[in-house]
Amino acid sequence: MNTEHQHRKNRGRPISLNSYETVHLKKPQAGENIEITVKSGVIRIAGNQSNNAKDITLAFACRADAFKFHYPEDLEITIEAITDTTYVVESIGKKGSDTSDAIMEWIIQLHIVRNETNLENRLMKFFRLLITRLGKRTPEGLLLEHTLPHARIAEIIGSTRSTVSRTIGSLRKSQQIYIDELKEQIILPVD
Repeated sequence: MNTEHQHRKNRGRPISLNSYETVHLKKPQAGENIEITVKSGVIRIAGNQSNNAKDITLAFACRADAFKFHYPEDLEITIEAITDTTYVVESIGKKGSDTSDAIMEWIIQLHIVRNETNLENRLMKFFRLLITRLGKRTPEGLLLEHTLPHARIAEIIGSTRSTVSRTIGSLRKSQQIYIDELKEQIILPVD
């Protein structure tokens, strides 16, 4: 579902989205960066070029993040709620020595995952990255409290949906991961 929230008009006010609802993020004025503060939930930040309908995953953000980034010139940014989410968007001036860019940090990590040659290893690296950045440690193992559709995972790791589905099935059989379908959770056992 696509909604048309006006981020510039709602500057600093909480924006709520239901799971898998998307919004376009307006570009800030010249010389400004974006800061997204997730109050609850998890969001996916995607980009696409105006002449290309396919979007690509750039990053994820959750409640623990103060997500600051430079809006890429040649992309349109979309925010997708992975879970029911509330967040705040603000345009901020560039601070002299602050050159951090959360999108670039994620792109580098996703690039490392995508360049793993073995698909099982690539998928496990991806799950570990998500759990490290968005999950938590429990007595059962490392927990990611939401799942992504197999087609989305395939887009991110550079595979096909059917291959991802088969590989996840193989990882489950070998007990390298546990997936609770009802709770939509993934658990990686800790050795």
